Amino acid sequence: MQASVFGSRGCPMQWNDLTVVLAICRAGTLSGAARALNLNHSTVFRRLNAIEEKMGVRFFERLQQGYVMTEAGEAAMRAAERIDEEVLGLSRELVGKDLRLQGSIRVTAPEGLSIHFLGTHIGQFCRLHPDIHVDLVVTSSDLRLSRREADLAVRVTSHPPDTSLGRHICRFRFCMYASRAYLKKNFHGKLEDYDWLMPDDGIDWLPASIWRKELRPQARVVMSSDNTLVLVNAAKNDLGVIPLPCFWGDSEKKLVRVIDPPDELTLDLWLLTHQDLRHTARVRALMTFLHEALQQQKDLIEGVPGK
Repeated sequence: MQASVFGSRGCPMQWNDLTVVLAICRAGTLSGAARALNLNHSTVFRRLNAIEEKMGVRFFERLQQGYVMTEAGEAAMRAAERIDEEVLGLSRELVGKDLRLQGSIRVTAPEGLSIHFLGTHIGQFCRLHPDIHVDLVVTSSDLRLSRREADLAVRVTSHPPDTSLGRHICRFRFCMYASRAYLKKNFHGKLEDYDWLMPDDGIDWLPASIWRKELRPQARVVMSSDNTLVLVNAAKNDLGVIPLPCFWGDSEKKLVRVIDPPDELTLDLWLLTHQDLRHTARVRALMTFLHEALQQQKDLIEGVPGK
């Protein structure tokens, strides 16, 4: 039997109640829900007990492996997700009507692009628009534009989401790099015979990871990390071969290309935002600024020799 809007004591279920239930449904644990809600564990525990007592139903079975939804919990989750989507849609619609060049913009971008380009470009943009605050989230994970986890995304992909509004910048090429000293001591002729320095599985968007998993499964990985700078330093210290974006690898004076950029590792660089934000003045201004700035560095990003 599904839970009604009013509990057994005639008390209505509030949106704040649903947010707690929804957070536990999504996380499966009180600790995970507490992190999502920015509350402590005991507060979430007390609020859940109070909600269940008010409504006269149990939304979860407390099991050793976590909190498992009851039928009432599943009904509450479905309702909460519908309301959540409506609230988020309204938020995007209202922000989309904002014609002022002020406020905050959350940008998400991969590590290498953030280090080599975006920090400088966003700094220039903020000097031109002092009333706009930009929050740059350095990650390759899929922050969802539809949920306002980010307003603008810089992404390397051949298939941008259908729900996003995108501006193509250029092709994005990777190549394999090593120090001259390493290559002199370890000239094999076959890529799989080298010692490899690879990003870990947390960076699955990288063509480098695709190369390792699908094209060269026999390659010997001697070091992995979730921090590319660590791997670059290892390569510069003659420890092996590293796959890098051409703009990064070509800028490292101690590294040289091992091969020409493989066509199978070539993707596209995109600027993406949600369709509802396309008329938001500050988002549109930053999108135009970054598109023009990155277009000027097209040859570096595409790995054109001598650039």
